[in-house]
Formats: sequence, C-alpha cells, structure tokens
Amino acid sequence: MRVLLLHPEDLPDRGPWSREHWDLVIDLGFAGSTTYADWAQTLKCPVLSPYSFVRQIESYRCVNQIFQQGRGQLLDRVGLDWWEILAMERYQDVLALLLLRELRGQLPPVLTELWASQPHRLARMGEQVLGVSVKYFRKPGDGRANTVMRALQFVRNMRPPQMVEIAFDKWDSGFDLRRHWAKHRRPRLREACLLMPSAYSNVTRSVMAYAEQLPRRKFLLLTTRANANPTRKLANVRVGSIASYVHSADKTWSEAASLAQEWRTFANRMKDNSEEFKCISAAGLWDYFPQHLQHGLRLREAWTAVFECEPVTGVLCGDDLNYHTRLPLISAQMRGLKAVYCSHGALDGGFLFKLPFADSFLVKGDMERDYLQRAAGIPQEKIVVGAPGRQGPMTPERRSQDAIVFFSQPYEVLGGRADSIYRELIPSLSSVASAIGRKLIVKLHPFESRRARQVLINSLVPTSGLSLIEVVDEMESARVMSRAWCGLTVNSSVAVECALQDIPFFLCGWLDLTGMGYLDQFARFDVARVLRAPEEIERIPEMVAGYRPDPTRLARLWKPADAHQLEETLFGKRQVILDACAC
Repeated sequence: MRVLLLHPEDLPDRGPWSREHWDLVIDLGFAGSTTYADWAQTLKCPVLSPYSFVRQIESYRCVNQIFQQGRGQLLDRVGLDWWEILAMERYQDVLALLLLRELRGQLPPVLTELWASQPHRLARMGEQVLGVSVKYFRKPGDGRANTVMRALQFVRNMRPPQMVEIAFDKWDSGFDLRRHWAKHRRPRLREACLLMPSAYSNVTRSVMAYAEQLPRRKFLLLTTRANANPTRKLANVRVGSIASYVHSADKTWSEAASLAQEWRTFANRMKDNSEEFKCISAAGLWDYFPQHLQHGLRLREAWTAVFECEPVTGVLCGDDLNYHTRLPLISAQMRGLKAVYCSHGALDGGFLFKLPFADSFLVKGDMERDYLQRAAGIPQEKIVVGAPGRQGPMTPERRSQDAIVFFSQPYEVLGGRADSIYRELIPSLSSVASAIGRKLIVKLHPFESRRARQVLINSLVPTSGLSLIEVVDEMESARVMSRAWCGLTVNSSVAVECALQDIPFFLCGWLDLTGMGYLDQFARFDVARVLRAPEEIERIPEMVAGYRPDPTRLARLWKPADAHQLEETLFGKRQVILDACAC
C-alpha cells in the first residue's frame, strides 16, 4: 500500500507526487469534506485527515492522560513543575499523535511505501506511528528558494507593528534587549494592588474590564509583549512591562544548566515508560524544552522580583495556557496570595488537559460555569459567576443590518487550509447576500493578512460580485455588529458576542475539526445554530426569518458581576478549597 503524507502547504495535483499512483493520501492539515471528495475523485483514491478522527472532549481527555504521566517529576528549586508549565505548548501535537494512531487502526497491517510531499512535524510523527520510514519528494534545503519566497510574502502581508512583535518573540524571547530599554520604567507602587499579567490585547481587555468595576482599588497591568498594551487608560490601573524586572541570564545560568540535565534524565525515563512520549521525542517535538527552560527560569525570577518589589496582594490571570502569564498565577498561589482566573474567551477548553491552579474562577455566565465544571471538575464553591460590565442588545436605530458578516480566523496556525475553507464558504455566502440585497463583510482576525485574504477572495468570486464584499481588519467589533443581519464563523467566541446582541448566528460544524466541544456547548445554550453541511448555507435566510430574540438567553450567557462580590473575590481573604479535579 502506497501512502502519501501531504504537507498543509501542498496540493495533491501540484508537485512531483501528482504523477504517482497512491492508495491513500493523508492530509497533514485539514479542509472541508467537499475538498476531500473532489481530491478523492481526481486522485482515484481515498483522502483522509487525522483531524477527522477527533472526538471533541474525549480526545482532549486522552491528551490529559499523556500529560499526567510526567507531572511532578521535573521540579525546580522553588517547586515549580516545568513539565506542567512547558509541555502544554505541545497539546496540539499530542492530539495529532492520538489521531494518527486512530487513523493507523483503519489501515492494512502492512504499508509498503510511505512518502511525504515535504518535511513536517506530523510527517515525522507519522513515521513513528505507522512504523515505516518516510521518503520525501522535497528534502530540507531543496525548497530553500521557495521557503525564502514564502517568508518574504509573509513579511509583505504583515503590518510593521506585527513584524516587530514577531521579531521580538523570535530573537528576544529572553528579554535580553527589551530589559535594557525598560529597566528604569518600573511602576514602583506604594498602595496594595492586584497584578494582571497579559501577553495579548484580548486578555488585556478582559482584565481591564474587571478593574474598571472597582475604581477605588488599585491594579497593576504588566505586559509581556507590546501587543498587550491597553488602548485606553484607567485611573486605577498602572501599566508596565515584565521586561523591566528581568535580570541578566547569569543569575539563573547554573540552575538552568542543572535543570536541563534533569530534563535529559526525565526525558530518557519517560521514553522508557511512555510509548507516546517516545514517539513525540523521536519526531523532535520536545527539542524546544532546554531553551524554554532557560527563558522560563528568567521569567520566574522576573515575576519573583515583581512580588518582592511591588505591593501585590494577588493575581488576576486571563490566560494560563501561555507560560509567560501562567507563572505569576502559580507563584501567587504558592505564596499564599489570591490567585484568580478569568478566561478571556467565551470558553476555555484548555482545562481538559491543564491543571487548574487558581483559588477562584470568574466566569461570565451559566454556560461558561457549566463547561468549566464538566471540563475540569472545578468545585462549584470555587466558581464565581460575574461578568465584567453590562451587555445588552443595541437599540434598533443603531443597527443597519445591511450585511452578512463572516468572522474569519487564522486557519493556517493549526494547519487548516484557508483556500479550501474559503472556497466552501465565500461563494455561497456571497450568493446568499446578493439574493437578499445585502453585502458580505469578511471580518479578519488580527493574525490574518488583509492583502492575502483579498487575493484569495478575488480568485473565488466573479469580478461582478466583488463590489458586494468588504474585507475589514481593523474595524471595531461594535461597528461590525451594528451592520450584521446575521453572523457566521467556523468556531469562535464571537458567536457569544453576537448572541448578546440578538444577532442570529451560525457555526460551520462540518469544518470544526479541532474543536473542544465548543459547538455543542453553544448549541445547548442557544448561542448559535450549527450548520452540518455546506448546502445549509442556502437556508440561512429562512432560518434568520424564524429567529426570535430570547431575553433569557442573555441571562444564561452574561450575568454582570456584583461589585461587592467581585471585590471580595479579588481582594478578600484567601480561602483554600480542597477539590478533586478531573485532571
């Protein structure tokens, strides 16, 4: 049996592999069912994606079981578990390993040949799972010119601030440069304050919204990236950068070397005891660990300096999957300070595989509370229902409702084929919008390139139809929603934002191949209607016609925080509640 592993940037009919006969093509990315049906007809063989085997919540519970094998075995001198802190970065690869094993069970016992269009981390993993050496059509270095061209194209599509941010993330991850620029900019507070770490703008918006509810209390927002800097100022929030607290690497050099040696011992022991760990290790997916250990220890010392130099009484964390902002949450708990978590999105599927370190969890409504309890078994006593501020539908006179809004996402980040996804959605949405006399707005995620998406749309829609399509990237969400007759996305928290505005919303269930049970939860709480096939897009007008606002939906999704309860949660006496979490 001859099998081709197709790189997410390659197409089956373009490249030297297109002249070969295959018994099976495995797409290492993911696309829509229509795309795979077309490919199968062209190639005259089945086309599968490992992601088609995802079992939503249950798959991620299996990811947690693999992470559980290493917990408590890689501790530093203060007791931080660096396996728990750093390994979570590879949860998508661990999931991919499990999915490849599911796919392996569907194949004949013997594979005669295994080829890959070009090197990819999942190709290396597939070699381990399928038990056959991979042969490459393009070897590392063969496509160096193409790689350079792709890099230049990527840079050309980025805005200058994005390029600077990416450069710092890549070449100054240890803050060696930024610490010199920021060392004299410490806030140096005198009054007790709550620390709010942030690495992204959406996290900053979430924690700032809570700070705004308590104007007489002091907050300290420390960012790890420029992207997290707030766009507005609050009198009770001081803003600074964690870079101003970072010391020279000399301070942690000895411990970093010692911990790196412990990592090697730990990795060898894990390879002997865990087939999954051995497979991922052989594919080179743990290679980032030594460098991240070194940077992580410097960050630990930086956050330690914050706790020692500033009058911090606790931490409000809006993202505890990113270890840069997870470290202060764990440190606060270890120091006996208030440790509070609030997800910056509608739901947080990370709790299916990461340990919950907070003492209290702020959720925005019953839907988030229900998901948190089912995902991580968080005791009800530790969950506080209280959303930041008030939300309510716009008045009719503020809504033009002149467009169908498609909320796009950076599908490529997870291996998605944006061209395939757009091909299944944009022509149909454009046709529906034209038929009902409305426009189609394509609202881009901050990580998407407007230039690249416009080129893609131009290739899919006749010139005569392009005047009805607007591609927007920096338009405020409130302005976009004021124009929404209805909204649609693959899988995004924006579904909840639209539901709070009584905007009929639709989710593309047939494209949700990497979800965490979000669509089912949205459907259970009447947030959106899940479309199960591309053909259902044509029925959107009749489904919108049958939509009825439901005042009780708002209460289930968003319950404004009581100021007294919020103050007690963030600044009151710390209470330790023992629990038996599912993790």
